[in-house]
Amino acid sequence: MQRRATSATIEPKRDRTARVGRERREAARFESLVGELSAAMARVPAEEVDVEIERWLGKICLALDLDRSAVYERDSPDDPVRATHTWVRPNFPAFPRNYDPEKLLQRSTQLVMSGKMLVFARPSEIPAENRDTRRFVERYGPKASAAIPMWAGGKVIGAATFGKFRSARKWPLEVLDNLALAARLFGSAIERKQAEIAIGAVRSELRFASRRNLMSELVASLSHEINQPLGAILSNLGGLARLLARGNPEPAMALEAVNNAVEDTKRTAEIVRRIRFMFKRHVEHKTAIGIGALIDEVVKLTAGEASVRKIAVQVEISPPGQRVTGDSIQLQQCVLNLVMNAFDAITEAGSARRDVAIKVAPEKIGWVGVSICDSGTGIAPAVAKRLFEPFVTTKSEGMGLGLLVTRSIVESHGGRIWASPNPDQGTTFTFTLPVAQTKRAGASRRIG
Repeated sequence: MQRRATSATIEPKRDRTARVGRERREAARFESLVGELSAAMARVPAEEVDVEIERWLGKICLALDLDRSAVYERDSPDDPVRATHTWVRPNFPAFPRNYDPEKLLQRSTQLVMSGKMLVFARPSEIPAENRDTRRFVERYGPKASAAIPMWAGGKVIGAATFGKFRSARKWPLEVLDNLALAARLFGSAIERKQAEIAIGAVRSELRFASRRNLMSELVASLSHEINQPLGAILSNLGGLARLLARGNPEPAMALEAVNNAVEDTKRTAEIVRRIRFMFKRHVEHKTAIGIGALIDEVVKLTAGEASVRKIAVQVEISPPGQRVTGDSIQLQQCVLNLVMNAFDAITEAGSARRDVAIKVAPEKIGWVGVSICDSGTGIAPAVAKRLFEPFVTTKSEGMGLGLLVTRSIVESHGGRIWASPNPDQGTTFTFTLPVAQTKRAGASRRIG
């Protein structure tokens, strides 16, 4: 009897020792996994944060033998809490559609969003005051759950939940600590993603404002350029009207007047098209672009301004047909900004030599350089070091935003921009762009 009693007291102790050992090994493995998560969240690009979070929700669940997890976000205290990322073990019920945690679990959601965990190893452990959670668990499960506040920037921006539906499970303190760390890592990544989205929106607005300012500078010369073909059209139509009033005694002259009016109408429409294309908001879209054709568009757009200021513009593209990867509207704005700056530098200098050279040439393997060279008086060394900073300008009435926007666009394309003094007079601004990759001929051809 005594031996039997001894055996009965030793067996639970062995079980407990084995369980503690399993929990420690699980906690150690999970701690290592969270270390990997930290590195992954630090290096993931902002546009891939959402996919990476869902991938790691799955890795955490598989590591802890869980069945379902989710991340919830709230943009501001007045906005609703919504599920933004989910993971479900295969062959388990999908996450409820249009799930509203604040409606179904109001008290529990408020608790977690106030910065406190809500954890239970089995449904019977749910506090009596959380009646909404008890009702939810009785109807939908899970049998064990951990809801962790998701902190970012010193405030709770959401929560991460982890549940097991097959059976109850304990939540050792080490595991909860690492789940809290994982939720913080998710929060930091989401905050970084949102910050980059906000910065992108500001940059887009700044670019649009810069284009608007440029267009206001071009209005006078563009009006003059449009008035020329409109005047020619009016003249041709007046002559045609006179011929028709006389019974059209010279059909060939009448036909020539009509053809001239048509061509001038096309010319006017093309000027308007260029203005609208440049001034239009658009979604960034990077493709292979013929840089020579893009520069020609800018030269045509500024032709009236160049004529009014008596500035000659020369373009040299090497090799001809050079293509780069980028957003055509943004790159057109880069060239336009620098060309208008060159015009201003020459005008303010009152230089007898009045020419601007635009040159495209290989910079290094895989990159092309676009240079805009003016014949102005150059830039003072003290200002040259700060040219691309906000509100720094060499113009008497400049805002100091054009070069800031230009640098932002160039860097978003992976390139860089700099200014250098010319040996004789003036300044050259150069920026680099990636060369568009061409498909290898015969790459898909079978061998043998």
